[in-house]
Amino acid sequence: MRNVGVNNTVDVHALNVVTVQTVIANNAMPNENSFWVLYASHDEPKFFKDAGGGQNEQRDASLQYVSTFRNAIDIGSNIGQWTRPLSKIFDKVICFEPNPNFRECFNKNITESNVILHPYGLSSHEHTAEQGKNDTHLNHVVGDTRPRDGDIQCRTLDSFNLTEIDYVKIDVDGFEVPVLEGAKETLLANAPVINIEMKRRKRPTITSIATGILNHLGYEYVKTTKSDEIWIKS
Repeated sequence: MRNVGVNNTVDVHALNVVTVQTVIANNAMPNENSFWVLYASHDEPKFFKDAGGGQNEQRDASLQYVSTFRNAIDIGSNIGQWTRPLSKIFDKVICFEPNPNFRECFNKNITESNVILHPYGLSSHEHTAEQGKNDTHLNHVVGDTRPRDGDIQCRTLDSFNLTEIDYVKIDVDGFEVPVLEGAKETLLANAPVINIEMKRRKRPTITSIATGILNHLGYEYVKTTKSDEIWIKS
């Protein structure tokens, strides 16, 4: 665990990072509270400053259930809003982000040496998905429809044979089921705390199936913070 005091406790409320709302400069380097971000209306990444706290509440709520801080997995890393604060308290953060535009921002935002970024989409099986298409195995990149070259390679989380995993964050916009299907062995072997975005009203069928998978793996629902759910091994 990184930057931890006596009794393995972490002041998660002191981690002041996340979303990006107010433009401050186009060519500034990001500081602890700011990020490069790419919106559909822009052709290039723009620099924004955190002005409202963003997802601090969800992250802090789930971290309270973590007892050891070895490795964390950030699935759907986007531009690194969760990655940066996680890197301050975990020994290593393994990230997955298939969208090349988000990765461009991520690489500007994240300079910590204990972060690894994989350019893969996670799925229930290995396959190739065409960027920008409404591929059911790649729902989390559909929102960015600008033209891009090349395909996205999808793998299972289990294929990476990761160990000492204490925390998993999942934000994949409707892709929860194939991600969990391809992560069963990793979750069973490591029993990490899971923070997963579940928009139940918007996607009731998907979230119901995802819940069934987590229950089958021996996970117990703890609480919901906004649209994020916390699950721990029972």
